[in-house]
Amino acid sequence: MAGELERVKEEIRRRSDLVELVGHRVSLKKAGKTWKGLCPFHDDKNPSFIVSPEYGHYRCWSCGAKGDVFNWVMETQRVDFIEALRILARETGVELPQFNQGEKSDSEEMELAMAEAQSFFREQLRSEKTALHYIEERGLDQSVIDHWEIGYAPHQGEALAVRLKKKGFALATCQKLFLVEEDQRGGYYDRFRSRLMFPIRDERGRLVAFGGRIIGAGNPKYINSSDTPLYSKSRVLYGMDKAKESISKEDQAVLVEGYMDVIACHRAGVTQAVASLGTALAEDHVRLLKRWCSKVVVLYDSDDAGKKAADRAAAMISEAGLVAKISLLAPGEDPDTLLKTKGAGAVKVAVDQGISPMDFRMAMLNEKLSADDDSYWTEVVQVLATAETPLELQKYLIPVSAQYPGISDRQAAAKALERMVQAERKRLKTVVGRRSYTEPEESLEKVESIASKLVGSERVLFRSIFEPGLRQHAWQFAKFSPLMQTDKAQSVAQVLAEVGELPEAENWLNLLEDGEVKDYLFELALESREPIGIRNLEEAVDWLTKEKVRREARENLVDHGDESLRAFLNKRKETNKGSKDY
Repeated sequence: MAGELERVKEEIRRRSDLVELVGHRVSLKKAGKTWKGLCPFHDDKNPSFIVSPEYGHYRCWSCGAKGDVFNWVMETQRVDFIEALRILARETGVELPQFNQGEKSDSEEMELAMAEAQSFFREQLRSEKTALHYIEERGLDQSVIDHWEIGYAPHQGEALAVRLKKKGFALATCQKLFLVEEDQRGGYYDRFRSRLMFPIRDERGRLVAFGGRIIGAGNPKYINSSDTPLYSKSRVLYGMDKAKESISKEDQAVLVEGYMDVIACHRAGVTQAVASLGTALAEDHVRLLKRWCSKVVVLYDSDDAGKKAADRAAAMISEAGLVAKISLLAPGEDPDTLLKTKGAGAVKVAVDQGISPMDFRMAMLNEKLSADDDSYWTEVVQVLATAETPLELQKYLIPVSAQYPGISDRQAAAKALERMVQAERKRLKTVVGRRSYTEPEESLEKVESIASKLVGSERVLFRSIFEPGLRQHAWQFAKFSPLMQTDKAQSVAQVLAEVGELPEAENWLNLLEDGEVKDYLFELALESREPIGIRNLEEAVDWLTKEKVRREARENLVDHGDESLRAFLNKRKETNKGSKDY
């Protein structure tokens, strides 16, 4: 079975286009034989992320992230290897053998239970007149219902529990999925009752949770699944599975507040709309958006809660290095009502009219207070301290300082106000517990290159393996461990010797069993460098050969028992420890 698994892995690697896969999340530019972009795994300011289609690997020279197509899917989609294997097999059309003929895994059992609940909700909607009437009033036709897989949870208290038990699912497991709840007598009842049901899928389309909207009177209006083994509400955005391609194409996401808002935006042609559910926007939500775009428009309600939430969301988005815009709808409006009353064009206009967070904060402040109020000047300093650039600060500084009561010298007022803003910024930096959204890049440990492990001639020799015209010649020396000077180079050579003759397969590096040596060689393969010529290789081999002769001569002298020479060489060795060739 292990051999079959390796065969499948290699077939998936062969069919996968790593550049295309990574390109969905990272803007890549051609750089010789590789592609380069900003690393998605840390707050990269200068492109340090390399993707090699030749070797099927990616590498960040700043934070150390590295791997192949399987690592990429595991890291970006937060799945284990088996799930990554399944995802890539589906995308590449590779048929997977039955690796496990035994009982289903816990995650498989949970996914099947969720699918059964979804089927149940869809069936119930077809025969529930009250829910169908509500849907009709909201303007949702059958195509919308099918596209968003909307269902209905009946009012009977145990209908889903009975269905799941009849299908053989353990209700204790279903309780973990927020589908049922245990009563005081040890029985189970449905979590969702008399509710229009919205399936929640993660960005790759996996059904992970449900949300329900009450039909008729009752509270709460909405119930969302709590965190489960399949679902973390701080990591999933509703509609992301359907919106991600549009987000990537437009380089912009539209963040709204709920299910119906997302659906209304998509119906209006704003197919980049997504929503956080049952929680405020979280850092993981922003990280998810950052993988797909560089701009986010926050389209929230204009009530006090909506304004505060929009301001907070915009601050998080900006701190993540994304461009944030805020667009508040008129009082009493949401995307759904706007679509009904004014049409799709009005929804698009609302998105396009988004303003910067600073414009928004100043507008909110001027709406609440006038320059004659003492508290205005305390708050305006706090607002100006959030300016993202010196130019943005200067845009407001002069006009605001001109309103300061009792001071005729506007230039002096502007300078005084600027000093107050700088003091506020320093105060914010020292507030206990305050931190930026991402750690500063200076705090990241730079990856220790293989160059620090090998002497220069060893590095040239191993790098020559990856030069088409030198491969065969270099291979014969690279697998001869006695030629190497450092322990690291000897271990690499020993692994290559076990391979034997140079493999013809382009992806021969993937065949190496020693993970550490494989990583070292991939690093060398992906290093930015000047091409190596035959003369460089010959000089490296000549130097290593001479050093080998010198080492053997010294060892022979020591073996003859000259204790004074032994002491001298040991002292010299300690003195020169850590020295490099070049």
